[in-house]
Amino acid sequence: MDTVVKFIGSTIQYIFKNFLFIFIFALIPSYFFAMSLDTENIHALADAVFRGGDHLQFSQIFHFISFVNGRGWPYSLVCFAAMAVCLPMLFGFIEKHMRIGSRSFKGLAGRFNTNFLSTLIVAVVFFVLYELWALITSGILFGEFCLLSGAAVAVVVPLTYFAMLAVFCYVASLLLLWLPCLLMTGYNFMDALGYSNQLNSEKRSGLFHAVFLPAAAAAVAELLVAGVFGPRNIRIPVFVIMELVFIFMLLYYCGLMYVAYFRLTGEERADLRKKY
Repeated sequence: MDTVVKFIGSTIQYIFKNFLFIFIFALIPSYFFAMSLDTENIHALADAVFRGGDHLQFSQIFHFISFVNGRGWPYSLVCFAAMAVCLPMLFGFIEKHMRIGSRSFKGLAGRFNTNFLSTLIVAVVFFVLYELWALITSGILFGEFCLLSGAAVAVVVPLTYFAMLAVFCYVASLLLLWLPCLLMTGYNFMDALGYSNQLNSEKRSGLFHAVFLPAAAAAVAELLVAGVFGPRNIRIPVFVIMELVFIFMLLYYCGLMYVAYFRLTGEERADLRKKY
């Protein structure tokens, strides 16, 4: 538990101390992510689970879980493209700040060129794994909606969803250090994956919880926001809250990669050195 607190606490501390410098890298992707959300579908799902509404179609469940949904898929694609452009620069900024203590935007164009291909390939791997997980999870939840009713749905469906979310987060935690190992060491993809697994084995439980707990909190927030504002058809608060949630989550996981990498490799973080 102490390790989990250190991973999560150190990452959140880094985000808030440097928010004015790093939020700009998440602003455009988060805007298009919020635009891609189908709030009516999210509300219908929340209503079906907690108020005993009509059974849902498989597509409704999949569009809630999947990154690419039925109505907002063009925005989802733009969001992914924006992340492909912004994340290499964000990783370059975090790496330079933690490695040498420099908190400036100078040289980010060069870091973009260096980081782009590795970041894109790893992002595609995560995207494919997530969409495969979304497909399997949607099938399981759809079966439960068909077989169960009433209070059983309100209990079993959320438990199943969070159990499946834990499975994905466990897989994601195994790959969490892959990209930092690629960018920091210069290893090829397979050597970096092997090195990341070696580092991960030391604190596997801590990394899993550091990935899972914020993801679970974000899922709860999405359902609560849809449940509160959805029936009133108030779209602006939903858009703003979900954009802020995505900004935080994007910065959190990018920061967590490097916080965990530096902690597990034992390298000193220059951004934490005291200035006398």
